[in-house]
Amino acid sequence: MVTMAALHALTAELHGGMLTLAFFAIATVALAQITVRLKDHMPKRLVKAAIQVRGYTEATGYVATIGGLVGLLLSSYTGMYAWPQDALINDPVVQNKILLTAFSTALWIGVAIIRTRFGRGLWTCPAMATLYTALAIAAFGVVGLTGSLGAHLTKGGSLLDPFWDFLHIDVAETMSLAPVAAVLVAMGSMVAFVVSLAIARRYELFGVKLEAETCGKYFKWDEPRIP
Repeated sequence: MVTMAALHALTAELHGGMLTLAFFAIATVALAQITVRLKDHMPKRLVKAAIQVRGYTEATGYVATIGGLVGLLLSSYTGMYAWPQDALINDPVVQNKILLTAFSTALWIGVAIIRTRFGRGLWTCPAMATLYTALAIAAFGVVGLTGSLGAHLTKGGSLLDPFWDFLHIDVAETMSLAPVAAVLVAMGSMVAFVVSLAIARRYELFGVKLEAETCGKYFKWDEPRIP
């Protein structure tokens, strides 16, 4: 009989590996795009390698993001039954892990939505490519922090403990904002969301399709296609 703890370990490894692959693939495309854009100042072999690699890694990053999200959701489900309910409710480390898991899931969903909505053409627009890459970096960072809490639960410590110590954060205590700060963050997020929708509606951004000819002719960034 397979226990939920064993399934949770399996799904955790699944989403960890897939999201790590997604992060490195997206970062590789970003570096390849910069290399191709600055090809006049880069070694020819490096530029040729970047052109050959970026199309494959771009597709890999997208597929790995979707697969990692599926694994992350499965891991969240199995994790709810991997520990006794009392531990989920009363253990600060478990509570912090749940909080960071929810945060990382939201960030990776954002990465998937941007790539699904704009396709490969997002790499022809520097601002959108920067946002996409930065969101992937942030999402991967939170996944790493979540994994460190998992190590605390299973092994009593983590390689990232010096990072927590540097931030003066005790993972054995529940991470939370003061009530006033929490309200301000919530209100600020709502205002930012409404303003973003208003701007998108005002400039008809919902109908914009980012293709090579959309931004490429202005910024001279190539779309990462498979050769």
